[in-house]
Amino acid sequence: MHLRGNFELAAAAGISIGALAVYELASKSSSFRRWLDDYMDPMVLIGTVGELHIHPIKSSRSHMVSEAFCSEVGLRCGELRDRYFVIINGDTKIALTALNIPRVVLIETAIRDNKLTMTAQQADPTTIDLNDVAQKANVVRVSCKGKQIEGLDCGDIAGAWLQQFLESTEPLRLLYFWPGLFNERQVVVDKNWEFIAVPYRKDEKYEMRNFRPNIAVVGCPAYDEDLWNEVRIGDQAKFVCVRACIRCPITTINPNTAEKAVDGEPLKTLKEYRRPPGEPQAQKKEWPVLGVQMGLDEAGVIKVGDPVYVRYKKFPH
Repeated sequence: MHLRGNFELAAAAGISIGALAVYELASKSSSFRRWLDDYMDPMVLIGTVGELHIHPIKSSRSHMVSEAFCSEVGLRCGELRDRYFVIINGDTKIALTALNIPRVVLIETAIRDNKLTMTAQQADPTTIDLNDVAQKANVVRVSCKGKQIEGLDCGDIAGAWLQQFLESTEPLRLLYFWPGLFNERQVVVDKNWEFIAVPYRKDEKYEMRNFRPNIAVVGCPAYDEDLWNEVRIGDQAKFVCVRACIRCPITTINPNTAEKAVDGEPLKTLKEYRRPPGEPQAQKKEWPVLGVQMGLDEAGVIKVGDPVYVRYKKFPH
């Protein structure tokens, strides 16, 4: 009986160890699986972080920062959080961007002591106390890119300022994504956020701000992002590449003047050669792709100048 008990105990331990080994191999989040992936298919240094951009209001002018924390809800630097506000039509409850109102790209923002200040050239600034917004808790559910999202209405003063500066006949409101509310911003595939990385390209006419990235990478070959599978920046943050970033006509709006390019550039040229296979949505709308949308795998701080490592796809397309 004693030997039998020991045998049963050893068998149970063997089964447990075997089950654990299977779990470690199957789970992409396990430390052993990650070590094995790095050992079998190591990441390659391809460049460095050239720029970091945070856009507090969707489509507004970005803040260029030297470092940012990559969280599950986007880039964060101090009180700045990426796309934490969105302009909506107060009647239809539809989110609006520069595609609807180009002058949105001229709005500048500052957030200090939990107060949002909006300003622009030839416009008096206005300040919204976000503590008051949270206390009033006027939750609004709106449609954004076909998704239903919820946020807090920032009040009449913010709405009036937007309507006057944007010269809009629509009843505009500003929505604030209070932590804890269900929200999806931009195109979400299998994560609740995406970081857009665009390899840096100098051009006499167009700026990186035309493409509104969060992370701009320097030093890698042109369009190398088509081949990326996973990305690690510095020694903390890690991402999974989800899909190529589809480019819409917002790229044709001059970020300094809000004027739309009459020749349709740079979108027109991109359409000629930046429509790789595997992107049916881009093909359906005849929109090109540039950059990559990434889901967060491991949170951490990234800085301008940090090395960027990638693990390439085994099958490019």
